[in-house]
Amino acid sequence: MTDQRNQERPRPSLLAAIHADQAAKQAAADEAAAPERERFNAQLARDAALFGTPGWSRLSDARRARAARYSAEQGAA
Repeated sequence: MTDQRNQERPRPSLLAAIHADQAAKQAAADEAAAPERERFNAQLARDAALFGTPGWSRLSDARRARAARYSAEQGAA
């Protein structure tokens, strides 16, 4: 009887189980990183808003480059 029941409802393959586990771990990692990512994006938006103001020249070259790239990506989206 149990053999017939197993044939009617096949068990997931090992590969499918591994993929499901990896997807769950990635989703948990993305959720854990969300607050930091949101803070970083908010900082980029604030830096980009400084373009054309005296505050823009006070940003480091790296922050100006990131803010410019952020602005370009937002304009393209």
